Amino acid sequence: MSTFLQLTFAGLSVGALYMLIAFGMVVTYQVSRVESLAQGGFVVYGALVFTTVHDSLGLPLIIAVLASSLVCSAIAVVLYILALNRFAGRGSVGPVVMMLGGAILCQELARRFWGLNDRGATPWLPREPLHVFGATVLPHSLLIWAGTAVLVGLGFALFERTMLGKGLRAAADDVEGARLVGINTRLMRFFSFQVAGFYGAVAGILLAPVMPFGWSWVFPLAVMGAIGAIGGRWEYVPVALVSLAIGLFAGYAGGYVSTAWQNVYVYGAFIVVLLVLREGKRAGSRRRLRS
Repeated sequence: MSTFLQLTFAGLSVGALYMLIAFGMVVTYQVSRVESLAQGGFVVYGALVFTTVHDSLGLPLIIAVLASSLVCSAIAVVLYILALNRFAGRGSVGPVVMMLGGAILCQELARRFWGLNDRGATPWLPREPLHVFGATVLPHSLLIWAGTAVLVGLGFALFERTMLGKGLRAAADDVEGARLVGINTRLMRFFSFQVAGFYGAVAGILLAPVMPFGWSWVFPLAVMGAIGAIGGRWEYVPVALVSLAIGLFAGYAGGYVSTAWQNVYVYGAFIVVLLVLREGKRAGSRRRLRS
């Protein structure tokens, strides 16, 4: 029982990370129709900038958080320009290729500035673990779960309860219709990249004290976020559930089988899910044709 709980706690922390990455990708895709393969870069830079400012420079926590958020906001501006300029937007593949180039750029710059080794931040909460039915959980893990829950609630409130959120949804559902009613769709797309950067920055800040990050994490994080986004069909609630399921599955697979094959199990399970969804879609199409 204690082993199961320990793996569950670890899986929830990883699932929270994947959820925040997937949410950023969903916002970008829903509003701008761009698959953000550079979403992992936000997390990596959020964590590395926070670690540098807080630990290496010794500046206060709030300064480190602001610096990390500003850097991710600047990266979001660059990615927005790359993905949605008039040259890249001429074909459906153009924005994806530009985002891939942006991810490679983020990866190489991180390698240049911070080197080859991963870096983690010093926890700013007590390091004494809490004991729960024989398992242990760090206070910082509780902060990760609470922070993720708050961000999910804020995202829901933004998109469902505010005029800005309604503008984002309108731009996602019908670009031409949104323009006709006076919504600045270009501004909505720009804001979607900023929201994605914010989600990534928060993920990096929250996870940095318990998980070291480095340049090599940019693409793996983007892949895991994409699995959650695609598995949830780019809808917020399903994406949240799929992301948590991925984290838990990875935790159980690593604990009960082998950590060396942890990601292989996740990728393999995702391929199976995609095949099942594809067959279900084909079966639905055949039924509609017969009727």
